Amino acid sequence: MGRRNQNQYEGKLSHRVFIIFLIAVGVLAPLSLMLIRWDYYTTPLSLRPFRQDYAVMKPSGAYSHGLGILGSLFIVTGVTLYSSRKRLRVLRDVGKLSWWLEVHIFLCLIGPILVTYHTTFKAGGIAAISLWTMLSVVASGIIGRFLYVLVPRDHSGEVLSLGELNSAIEHVGTSLRGSLIGSRLVTMIDEGFRSIAAPRGILDTLVTLLRLQRLKQQLAGKIRAIVGSSYVGLDEAQRLRELGYQRASLLQKSILLDKVKQLFFYWHAIHLPFTIIMFITLALHVTVVVLLGYRWIF
Repeated sequence: MGRRNQNQYEGKLSHRVFIIFLIAVGVLAPLSLMLIRWDYYTTPLSLRPFRQDYAVMKPSGAYSHGLGILGSLFIVTGVTLYSSRKRLRVLRDVGKLSWWLEVHIFLCLIGPILVTYHTTFKAGGIAAISLWTMLSVVASGIIGRFLYVLVPRDHSGEVLSLGELNSAIEHVGTSLRGSLIGSRLVTMIDEGFRSIAAPRGILDTLVTLLRLQRLKQQLAGKIRAIVGSSYVGLDEAQRLRELGYQRASLLQKSILLDKVKQLFFYWHAIHLPFTIIMFITLALHVTVVVLLGYRWIF
């Protein structure tokens, strides 16, 4: 038991370090780019052509053009990697799908930021269409990430059916009922969720989600208090807390399951066309740029 908990702890720790690294790079990289060229970006558009660094800082200049190329590569790589992991059978067992999603989100957030710096905060024509479509994809992607978390999934990232979700809830309950403290946790958690019904509309879904989030926070505190006041070993206490949190999370998802799946379907119907339009306009923009002779350093 101790060895398994140690491995789980190390896995969670490495994942947290990975997430912290992505966040740090995602925040520091754009901030550094802004601070390094602060004088240029804060210069009025009408005065920029008179600056000595205008030749390299304008969208077709070596510096900004390079940021556009790098940002575009990040976007293409992020979309390709995640899509390949979901659709190619050979990659089905390579890492957790959630980790691939996090890399996808990171690349597809940094990429648009770099592309925005490439425009030097001004764009027209096809470039403007591509930019605003790209930013729309980013905005919808953030919403999609929020919905993704609410959809119950197995360890490989596959969506659970209602039957599989109920089986998972029962399995966790069976594991908890093996001890007196665990049985108390099951009773307390189930009573908390019994008063919340499945939502019917979109507005009702949002209200229900807020109620469930507040309930989960309250239950987490009660779980810690009950386990902390019991005379069990550290490993058993950790196991009981994790199973309690897991049951609460699964019950939350079971209440929201139908509506979240419906919202996720509508989200995908919007996100996918915008992504396709983004790549089409990006390809057109690149084609026009190359035909006009702007080939960066090549």
